[in-house]
Amino acid sequence: MLNQHLMGGSNVATNTDQINFADGTVQTTAATTSHTPPVLQQVTVTLTSAQLLALSTIPITVIPAPGVGFYIFPQDYTMEYTFGGTAYAGTGNCSFIFGPPPVVNPTNLITLYNWTAATSGIIHAAFSCVFIGICGEGLTPITSINNAAVVFTAPNALTLGNGTLKITINYSVLPI
Repeated sequence: MLNQHLMGGSNVATNTDQINFADGTVQTTAATTSHTPPVLQQVTVTLTSAQLLALSTIPITVIPAPGVGFYIFPQDYTMEYTFGGTAYAGTGNCSFIFGPPPVVNPTNLITLYNWTAATSGIIHAAFSCVFIGICGEGLTPITSINNAAVVFTAPNALTLGNGTLKITINYSVLPI
């Protein structure tokens, strides 16, 4: 009775086997898809002091290229700095970028962080600390991300310093 009242009539039949559309067409099966939800993956890479000091000329591949027709969807990251007794000196940013090393193209940028900032820069810290970040948003051409690695780089060289940096990224691999 309630169903009849809500539907505005007394001859309403409830049918769970099909959907009748106003144009007379009928759908008898649910739409299907072959989409498999992406699996969240995690990678951790520890950079030595020598790698940090050479980062401006030798970028580090953090996630290898996923294969043609796929791209890496980075979601968040942490950088855990272990102070080694001597602070690093330098200026500028570090960044995660799509592409094979060496990469300096800012259009392939995933995220940018001022790691030498006086009050919030992880690499100038004179103590062990952690930086937690969310990967950025932006317009990146499919040709730039198709089968591209995720690379960690810095345009300006660091000097001195003897700490290490552990980078962890959570990501998925998606089809293009």
